[in-house]
Amino acid sequence: MRVVLGLGSNLGDRLGYLKQAVSRIRDAACFHAVSPIYETDPVGGPPQGAYLNAAVLVEWSDALDGLLAMTRGIENDLGRARNVHWGPRTLDIDLLWAEGVWADDDQLTVPHPRLYERSFALQPLLDVAPDAIDPKTLRPLESYLRRPRLIASEAFNL
Repeated sequence: MRVVLGLGSNLGDRLGYLKQAVSRIRDAACFHAVSPIYETDPVGGPPQGAYLNAAVLVEWSDALDGLLAMTRGIENDLGRARNVHWGPRTLDIDLLWAEGVWADDDQLTVPHPRLYERSFALQPLLDVAPDAIDPKTLRPLESYLRRPRLIASEAFNL
């Protein structure tokens, strides 16, 4: 199945951590695409520096708990500390979306529970999977992205 992982870093060599994560994911899964990198303000948690965010699209044929174990291992190897809820981190890897999968239990929530509120996660996801569909509502994920509505493209022909 197609799966999109969200990457974020706001401590130390932010770009370096993202590059290392992409390299490690490439080695562990059937890699398809990586989004552009976005710099975004933190949402929630204590005062902290800006994040670099991106997303990767992979093909994953095993159980999603194996994917979660792999991403946790990468986070830990790259110095992720889980001391402060929503606190600063060297690397955060979230399972944002898995094609056709809707799950909400203690172990796994897919799509990511706050995906639709966070353009810093949704935009990179759409960069790598523009046709992604919400598996519960069957709405295109693009419909959740907060963008100004285009009224007219030709209104000011001068």
